[in-house]
Amino acid sequence: MIDLGELKPGPADEIDFGLPPATAGDASRRQWPIVAVLALVVVLATGSLPARQIEEMGVLADHTVGFVADRNALYALRDEPALTAFDWRTGEVRWTKSMAPDSGQVYLAADRAYVRHRPCTNTVGWSLERLDPNTGEQAWMRSGAPVAVMGGPPGKPPGLLVVDERSPSCPPVVPARNAPQTSVRMSGLDAETGVIRWAFEMPEGGRLVASEVPASQRFVIWYPGGHTEVRDASTGAVISGLDLPELADGPPTSVRIVGALLVIVSVRNDGALITAYAMEPLRYLWHQLFRSAEPVPIAELAYGPVVVACGPMLCVPNWRDIAVLDPATGGQLWRRPIQLDGAGSGVLVARDRGDFMRIRVVDWRTGRDLTDLRGWGVVPTATDGTDVEDVTAAGVGASHVVVQKPDGDTSQIARIDLRTGEVTPLGTVSPIPSRCAMRGQRLSCLADGDSVHLWRLPV
Repeated sequence: MIDLGELKPGPADEIDFGLPPATAGDASRRQWPIVAVLALVVVLATGSLPARQIEEMGVLADHTVGFVADRNALYALRDEPALTAFDWRTGEVRWTKSMAPDSGQVYLAADRAYVRHRPCTNTVGWSLERLDPNTGEQAWMRSGAPVAVMGGPPGKPPGLLVVDERSPSCPPVVPARNAPQTSVRMSGLDAETGVIRWAFEMPEGGRLVASEVPASQRFVIWYPGGHTEVRDASTGAVISGLDLPELADGPPTSVRIVGALLVIVSVRNDGALITAYAMEPLRYLWHQLFRSAEPVPIAELAYGPVVVACGPMLCVPNWRDIAVLDPATGGQLWRRPIQLDGAGSGVLVARDRGDFMRIRVVDWRTGRDLTDLRGWGVVPTATDGTDVEDVTAAGVGASHVVVQKPDGDTSQIARIDLRTGEVTPLGTVSPIPSRCAMRGQRLSCLADGDSVHLWRLPV
């Protein structure tokens, strides 16, 4: 695990999380509506954004087999194998740590980096290690596998929901069909210190449901027969319970926590029945029959659609389109043939189904395009999508997505704000990146196959 320390404020060209407020007497800032209109004309006419200058700070690492970033450092796993940490501001090496082959992988959670060790390496089962960010030495080690980032007590760091099989075997074996369930211990860890906040043995037959959205304050356990418990993420205590008929006769297609709802999907001959329960207290709210656009893929017929949290709404992304539902009623607000790439509190960023390199920034309320970027695509992120300063921002912990428009061996880079939909051009980089992380005035990307690059962004 990697103790990243506290983020220290630096000069404007190092860590800058926003533009300074405009003053009434600043004439240059009063002209921004004219500049914005001119920039929009350029985008609509050519698909390009006004060029800005990005300063390359160098290649940090070659022969990289893994690249991730958290709030305070960049990490490159090289094929020696060795894990190297680089300073975000300068790109200098902080430390390098040799790793045994197949011993573990860098794991990102709560905007922090850890090393997740496979069974039968450090311990019999899974284990989670955190390293000191300044030295690379072990800060702490805990048994179990992390499955979700949970909310912490007021004023405290977020937590990690960890599942630990109590009687694993080495080497690992696939359990026989209908084998009895092994004992499982669940615990909540402080993501910063590793302190165990609570722990209990999972009751026999229990099934865990944890939110995919970081910093959720609740998780759910349900049992054969349909009894369901909502538990507090900070204490592990049961806060509400109810017998749910949708879970009484066996596992449904899916059970998910989506925002403040427990959503159950059951496939039927005439479509997929989506049922929603409020969690505090646990009570029935609504159900809707969802039908996918024809022709429906076999996989969707068998497993049904997926319901996910999308900013303030519910999304049902499927093979041909995306449907957006009102979380209060389940009613369909709009439906379009686009593919979801990023979701925030104000907008969603989607790819056109008919044109892979065409980005649409869409207003949640109306389903209409705010911006249409032809020739642009979303750059996969090297972070876990959370920000320690606002871990619940944009509904999924992210405040922006990075997009690019390739041209030969260079690429235009821009940032889309998931709260406002604003598109900010950042400049041009080379070579074309395949995976990026951005922090303040720094951009780091995996590019040219296996090289990690660092750039200084314009202020």
